[in-house]
Amino acid sequence: MQELPVRDARRIALDAQGLLRPAAFGRGKQAVRKVIEELGYVQIDTISVVERAHHHVLRTRVPNFSPAMLDRLQRKDRAVFEYWSHAAAYLPMEDYRYFQPMMEGYEKTRSIDKKLKKVIIDRITADGPVQSRDFEAPPGHKSGGWWDWKPAKQTLEQLFHSGQVMISHREGFQKVFDLPERVVPSHIDTKRPTIDEFARYFVRTWARSMKIGTEWDLTFPASTIQAHFMKRKTPVRKDFIKAIQELVEDGGLIPVTVAGQKHYVVPEALEQLPIRLGKRRVTLLNPFDNIVINRRRLATLFDFDYQIECYVPEPKRQFGYFCLPILWGDEVIGRLDPKAHRDKGVLEIKSLHFEDGTDISDPQMRAALADALAQLAVANDCTEVKGFQA
Repeated sequence: MQELPVRDARRIALDAQGLLRPAAFGRGKQAVRKVIEELGYVQIDTISVVERAHHHVLRTRVPNFSPAMLDRLQRKDRAVFEYWSHAAAYLPMEDYRYFQPMMEGYEKTRSIDKKLKKVIIDRITADGPVQSRDFEAPPGHKSGGWWDWKPAKQTLEQLFHSGQVMISHREGFQKVFDLPERVVPSHIDTKRPTIDEFARYFVRTWARSMKIGTEWDLTFPASTIQAHFMKRKTPVRKDFIKAIQELVEDGGLIPVTVAGQKHYVVPEALEQLPIRLGKRRVTLLNPFDNIVINRRRLATLFDFDYQIECYVPEPKRQFGYFCLPILWGDEVIGRLDPKAHRDKGVLEIKSLHFEDGTDISDPQMRAALADALAQLAVANDCTEVKGFQA
């Protein structure tokens, strides 16, 4: 079995993610679409101390990204849709059919208020798209009923997870729900896949987006799918492992070792070696970025131990509430904790920590970091950066 140096594996991973060179996927709306298709998903998150995760992830890969591009792809072009991968995400509309087993699994394993379901579906059918706030109780109305916000919101979310309604688009960050037949274009294949096809889809998608990974990396979504959607007697992960084995037999994955661990790599990635770095730049990675979210893989390829600390009690935090890993060329050299004070036009760097061995006096690195912070400030409607000097 071929031994692959960690640096080669790292560059394969970064190249697959479009993080080795600027505008790797191009520019404009079609580049945004290509990012979502090539990465397989872009995670959505609510935290907004800086721009939301999905916007941040797309901006690191499409320099002229604007939220209007993503909105157009979802609302007008119907090229992407929202559902779950390993978390809430934007997904390629072409892949819609592969999420039906999760939708059906959720419907079969959850109880739902049938009266509320009928009321909500009837209302959407008759009146068009709705938001959860459309079901708030009228002012001064104290008695219970289907119009109470909490049960209606819960049922609406259950209908979404079971695929009986979809998110048509968002107003601000608020979901707007509609019927699937109004959201999914007529040319999209909606035939339900078999479990084998379902597993192969996920493994192939993750293999394409990562280019190299361990068995655990390639089965990363399985635990979430098992816990929240399928609840089958046979663990979903077994289906994923079977799909990996089939890909190896077909030549779609090649076993190699990296740092003593068995990995699988797509053949074209090996053909690209050696991958040249080019001009080094700093990229500030979102905690929910596709390259960051798998902490185990991040440690193996980058020797970087990372945990997002917004879920950690404040007294136990080491680095800050929402630390962003700092990618310098092909190395993760540190992390910084930013906060956008949009009302004051200030991006505050609350803390900055470099990894041991980082040359913090390197003028090229510091200039590149200053440039990345300036770009982050602009993306957050800020005109000033406080807490760092090049």
